[in-house]
Parts: sequence; structure tokens; C-alpha cells
Amino acid sequence: MTLCIAWKSQGVVRFASDSRLTFGNSSYADVGIKVLSVPYQILSPAIADDFTHRDVDFKGELGMCFAGSTTNSLTIKESMVEVLKYLQYVPGYSDINMDGIIEFIFTTYKLISQRVCETDMGSNGRADIIIGGLCPKMKVVRVFRLSTDSNNHHSKVEILTRDNSHCLLGTGADFAENNLPRNPSDLDYQNILKSAIDDKNLASVGGNVQYGEFRGNQFVVFGVLEVGNEVHYWRGALDLNSEDFTTGHTIITPGIPFIEPFSTIGI
Repeated sequence: MTLCIAWKSQGVVRFASDSRLTFGNSSYADVGIKVLSVPYQILSPAIADDFTHRDVDFKGELGMCFAGSTTNSLTIKESMVEVLKYLQYVPGYSDINMDGIIEFIFTTYKLISQRVCETDMGSNGRADIIIGGLCPKMKVVRVFRLSTDSNNHHSKVEILTRDNSHCLLGTGADFAENNLPRNPSDLDYQNILKSAIDDKNLASVGGNVQYGEFRGNQFVVFGVLEVGNEVHYWRGALDLNSEDFTTGHTIITPGIPFIEPFSTIGI
């Protein structure tokens, strides 16, 4: 349960989300990390009698956001983080491209989603995921939506294939679609997300705004700057400018970039 927005404008793909996680039927906590970067690498084949040395032929970062079951979404995310560390291709038989990477991820998604939805959670265990990255072969960012229907059937669809397009996930999707202007700007997407967060009728959407965008082969996730009586640097539920992080940490300090999403996008 949430509102995730993915959109493409001026050739740049961006993700934004709220921070609310749903537990049970009506229990919420604004602690989720729903817009995130997922590193991956593709290794060359192992050399006979030398399995310790592997050349990295390609590496990058995928961008991901999700809506739906907290249990399913987080389990899928943790599984993907592990398996994407060690992908491999076979020269002459397989290419390094986003189709192969996403198909590998989709297999992971299907296997976990099916098992979660076969539990007592049933259809409440469904999760929708948007994930993408720079295709090593085509040299463009490609984005896909992975979904599960009420019959536990799974689908994979490429989205954001043209400029000035968007995809909405979660219980706040209808609210956003109905209230976005006809030709939304980058700031319109951020403002509609904030409006959904502030709307008391959308109990399953809440918490702080999260934001990330693709820059070449990286998916850069930003913290959100909030200026009031105090200055807050939000990353999900964490205020990285609070005394908890700034007092007593003489060596390690937060280094994440920040934006004020309602006046600017990116830095």
C-alpha cells in the first residue's frame, strides 16, 4: 500500500514514493525505503582450475520502487540484492542486455510472489515492482513493471518507452491520476505525491517523500531537504541532520545528496 510514481521527461527517468508500510489490516509505520538503488555486476565465465578470479565485464545500478505487500516486497528486494551480485554471461551464446537482466529478476519475482500468495495472506500478499536501468547493449534506460493479479498470475511489461509518460502504483494511484494536470511537469508529480501523503482519506499513503533519478549507469537516490523551524535531511524515516547522527560522530557523517523536491529536481 503506497503511492509510487515513475515518469520520464526530457529523456530522464525518475522515481518518487511515500514512506508508509502497512502491517496487518490497519496498522502503519512510516519507515519504508521504497525508492532504492540496487547494484549489480556481470562476470565473465570462470576459467578452468581458477574459480577465485573472475573478470567483471559490466556493472551498474538498477533503480527500484515498489507497492503492495510489505512482506513480499521486502523479501523480493533482499533476494534480488543477493543474486545480482554474481550474474554471469556466456560470450557467443548470450548478450549483456537489459532483457536478460530483467528476465532473471522476473524469475526471482515470480518464485517468491507465488509462494507468498499461497500462504494465508492470499491476494493480500501481492506486490508490484518498477525496476530498470541502463541497457548495456542499447545504451538507454529501460524500465519494467512486474505485477501479480488476484489469481496469482505474474506479468512483466516494459513501461516509459516514450518521453512525457508515467506509471503509478499503489492505493494512491487513482487519486494521483485524477488530480494530475493534463501535461504534468516534474514538480507536478512531486506535488501530487505530497498531496496524497497529506490527504487523510488515503490512510495507506504517508510519511516522507523519497526520490531518485537515473544518471547514466547509476540510479542516484536523494534525501529530501525540509526547512522549517529546524532543517531536516530525510531519507525515509531517518532525519540525517538530527542530533542522533550529527552529535558524537566525529569520523563518519551522512554523505547522501539532498534536494528540496517542491522547488527543484536533482542537483
